[in-house]
Amino acid sequence: MKTVFALVDYKSKFGSKHFDTPYRSGMDKKKLSEYFNALGIDIVYRYFREIDFKDNFYKGKDIIYTSSEDNGYQYKSYIEDLIYALELSGANVIPSYRHLKMNNNKVFMELTRDYLGITDNVHSTVFGSLKDLRMKLDEIRFPIVFKASGGASGTGVALIENKHALIKKVKEIGKRNLKSDLRDYLRSFRHKGYKRESLYRQKFILQELIPNLVNDWKVYFFGEKLYIFKRPILKGRGIKASGGGYDNYFYGLEAEAPEGLFDYALDIFKKMNVPHISIDIAFDGKAFYLIEFQSLYFGTAGIPYSDGYFSKASGQWEFIPQKLDIEKAYADSIAAHIHNEALPVLEPNLKRIS
Repeated sequence: MKTVFALVDYKSKFGSKHFDTPYRSGMDKKKLSEYFNALGIDIVYRYFREIDFKDNFYKGKDIIYTSSEDNGYQYKSYIEDLIYALELSGANVIPSYRHLKMNNNKVFMELTRDYLGITDNVHSTVFGSLKDLRMKLDEIRFPIVFKASGGASGTGVALIENKHALIKKVKEIGKRNLKSDLRDYLRSFRHKGYKRESLYRQKFILQELIPNLVNDWKVYFFGEKLYIFKRPILKGRGIKASGGGYDNYFYGLEAEAPEGLFDYALDIFKKMNVPHISIDIAFDGKAFYLIEFQSLYFGTAGIPYSDGYFSKASGQWEFIPQKLDIEKAYADSIAAHIHNEALPVLEPNLKRIS
């Protein structure tokens, strides 16, 4: 039986699960082990703090891991250090370190979109400070979408109408340290020609507005399984479809996915070369737009809320009316990724869609 190491945090938490028990405890590790065992994989759980590089034990080993959404992402930073070191030491971390770097880091997500050439019809610019922004301020066309680099469920996202509102927004997300700011201010008197640090150095994104949208679609891939739900932009939510409440969304066959959306999402999934992914897609009646994507530690509500998933067979997308545990979908996706082959569809009762 193949062995895979699963790294958990100091609370013994692994992964993200909607309706987990206890609250915010992640996946059921016993259930996860059982699903992996059925696929010929033995899961060995270890805490991040137990990783030791002295004997190079993890070289060539398969490793899956959790991320974290702790306040300020301080523990996530620790996880990043360990996963990057494991990857550099020759371990097969799944997914690779860059996907952890993208998790709740929309700036790096946008840079990844660009350097991989995933899509080319959503144009974004990333900034690291207010001073960076001021250098480009006259080139920005309004209205424009502002996004803080961290945050989920639409937090940190706003439609900005003019320069004054944009500068105000950048200052709102900025984290000031008054003692440090004062010391830097005094340096300008002590050292001739010294240039002061920008007071606002919180990174952010400006993204072109796709006008007149009334909804978007959230798509998950877990191996060959595609889950989808439609998210209307509710009154009072501005331009944000996310964060509107899962009871207000439409799942599976009720998502009314336009023709071509599944193949568009599949193309992105293949380019990312990951076992699972969450993709936000918009459609203006003519073209699809990739809004955001995450390939690690994303919300999984679309699985328990859906009556089944879609799968592509013989060139056609088919709906499989089978409810699965998140642990089952996750185990299948990891096994398929490791073995580089799609797992067979278990349920023969299919509903074909056009």
